[in-house]
Amino acid sequence: MDNFMNMTKDLGHKPELQRLVSLDATYDDALGGKLVVAPINMNEPGKRILDSGTADGTWLRGVRSKQSAQHHYFGSDVEGELFPEDTDGITYFAHSFKDPWPEQYLGTFDLVHVRGSLAGSAPEGPAPVIKNLTTLVKPGGWVQLMEMNGSSPPKNGPAMTDFAKMASELFAGIGVGDFANNNKHMLEAAGLKNVQEKRVIVNLGKKAKPEFFDKSIHGVTGPLVPLTSVAKAVPSSFTVEQIDSLPARVKAELENEGGQVEMIIAFGQKA
Repeated sequence: MDNFMNMTKDLGHKPELQRLVSLDATYDDALGGKLVVAPINMNEPGKRILDSGTADGTWLRGVRSKQSAQHHYFGSDVEGELFPEDTDGITYFAHSFKDPWPEQYLGTFDLVHVRGSLAGSAPEGPAPVIKNLTTLVKPGGWVQLMEMNGSSPPKNGPAMTDFAKMASELFAGIGVGDFANNNKHMLEAAGLKNVQEKRVIVNLGKKAKPEFFDKSIHGVTGPLVPLTSVAKAVPSSFTVEQIDSLPARVKAELENEGGQVEMIIAFGQKA
């Protein structure tokens, strides 16, 4: 995924952060505002929550805004340049989830969360990353993973269908495979208990609520250009011309017909 990271850097951080805000609002609506799906008592103060791949902490701020109790929030990202200048009480630190975590954080968190980042585990794949995440959680704490189902998506129009197929082939090509559908199994293999899975349909474009029409399209189509760059570097059933035309086709289809994606949330508890 180095091509993806390099292209988003070249485009500038601000557009990507704006896209993440749009996507976060779309997911928040689909989840009915329940960003923490794992069964944690958030009314009990003092929870320690880490968001790995946090970018500018949008998810953390969303979680905090819904709580009456006070908790401790931490955000990590391989790109420390994404962190806001005003940390607003959140602790940020630069870190790749492929690497061993700093010793001071081991076994200290009630919740460790990752969303939309596990493709970045290539080429080793998500299993060692997920195992690594479990070292952060205290006994009784939870790991929560949320990823888009690219291998068996909802029924859509031809452009969104091609987008899902391209994503599936891309993930196979970079070595991460169908991780969204396998996260539950990988949490179990990492030794967590009470592992569960929740699937949520997210409406996009014309199928979304009017107030999420633009946000849902922007959130999903924003990374398409860098993703197609990666897709051209792996074995594919698409021609280069078909890959290049995909971003415009998807945007037009979402505007005119709408579409859907399925988010898979897997979570498990440390014994």
